[in-house]
Amino acid sequence: MTSLVQEDLEALLLLNRTPGLRMRSLMSFVEERKSPCEILARIRSGENAAWRDSLEATRRIFDPAKEMAKAEGLGIQLVPFGDFRYPALLKEVSDPPFVLYVRGNLLESDQAAVAIVGSRHPSLYGREQTKRFAERLAEMGLTVVSGFARGIDREAHEAALSVRYGRTIAVLGSGLDVIYPKEHQALYEEVRERGALISEFALGTQPFAENFPKRNRIIAGLSLGVLVVEAHSRSGSLITAHLAAEEGREVFALPGRVDQLGSRGTHRLIKEGAQLVEAPEEVFDCLAPQLLPSVLDYERKQKRGDSTSVLDQQEIGFLGLFERALLTPDQAARQGGLSFSSAAALLTRLELKGLLRRRIDGRFERASKAGK
Repeated sequence: MTSLVQEDLEALLLLNRTPGLRMRSLMSFVEERKSPCEILARIRSGENAAWRDSLEATRRIFDPAKEMAKAEGLGIQLVPFGDFRYPALLKEVSDPPFVLYVRGNLLESDQAAVAIVGSRHPSLYGREQTKRFAERLAEMGLTVVSGFARGIDREAHEAALSVRYGRTIAVLGSGLDVIYPKEHQALYEEVRERGALISEFALGTQPFAENFPKRNRIIAGLSLGVLVVEAHSRSGSLITAHLAAEEGREVFALPGRVDQLGSRGTHRLIKEGAQLVEAPEEVFDCLAPQLLPSVLDYERKQKRGDSTSVLDQQEIGFLGLFERALLTPDQAARQGGLSFSSAAALLTRLELKGLLRRRIDGRFERASKAGK
């Protein structure tokens, strides 16, 4: 479905708010292509007494129509599962949210996303490395996802935003109208302007401890891979990493000093099979085949001499900008009439296809002219 009537959206909001009801447990109804209203009616019929009782208790304290009106007044989008705006990667996980609350804008290019998570109390080393990885990955056109917490999360969001065309997505463990931590008010507004804030929790929901494992599954679900920077042995970041692994996503870990508690979690992940990384390029290179599934097909066609057949019209037009000039991402965006994030995504795609090459000075050139 690409849109819902009001009754179906209200039904999804009610399902989303009801304790004990998850997409995973209702998947049989989804696979039968039942509408949200039909699913709600089946639950109310009493086939599962626990679900019915939980639903009725929620109905007494939660009014979906009022929730919709409040969200509209706050400028918050309600994005239901199945809507064209719902992130494609998140749809693929085993237990996606019924509804996402979104502030800001989700772009198609956000499918090229990497999560960076870690300690709320990082060392100077952890902060520096987070900044290095997040900045470079944002420069390469990746959207940086994190959990809006103190420490590594904040460093990751801020570093991505330090890149002029960088994008970041913050996943909250509270309602979108509850900013936590409170000192992140300014960061909240920056992310809203340059990326998106996401939550599955109803408006007004406080940042209870039990919310954060649920938040972590969304962080993992939005991302092609998760990088953990400093984490103690019981860190919530390990939950995010394990959830990512269960969903078939890549897991990366940055090694640290062996005598620091903040290294125990990342070293444990490496022992469990996470990829040890020392540079942002290692993360990008690992994710590159997923960033552009057509790369291999392109290479096959290139050998047959019909490489342009796998370029869309936007790529062909954008590539033409580099026929007679070397351009920075900023210049390419201006000349192409694109946003910085859209231009960065195109540069990444064309670089992966071997048609553009990044020079040492940061400008891009046609690969066929490189070295001339």
